[in-house]
Amino acid sequence: MKYCVHFIFKDDKILLLKRKDSNPFYPGIWTPIIGKIKELEAPDKAVIRETIEETSLKVKNNISFLGLEKYKNDNYWFYYSLLDESLPNIELNHENEDFDFFDINNLPNNLWGLFKNKIRILSNHCTN
Repeated sequence: MKYCVHFIFKDDKILLLKRKDSNPFYPGIWTPIIGKIKELEAPDKAVIRETIEETSLKVKNNISFLGLEKYKNDNYWFYYSLLDESLPNIELNHENEDFDFFDINNLPNNLWGLFKNKIRILSNHCTN
């Protein structure tokens, strides 16, 4: 499977979404914006689509590519953005029930290790 992942930083915090307990795909966990890349869809277009679908944020011109990583049997395209303006208006879709901007040194326990590692690597670059 192919996924795009979008890390959004605001000051020294990162936006994470809490998946609904009724969500069949990893219910109740905190994640960055993540979604499947559709067949024949370019990863850079998928990350924009997923960001809008999951949060209503329009950050089209503000996304940087971090890299591609194979994890288990899946491929993950990692992207990141920096929010400079005041706290954005976020509207969640049906997959998620909550969101928060977490201090990068106090991430949720149920955030995947793969994401925690990427956040720590990016935080030095994005918050300094």
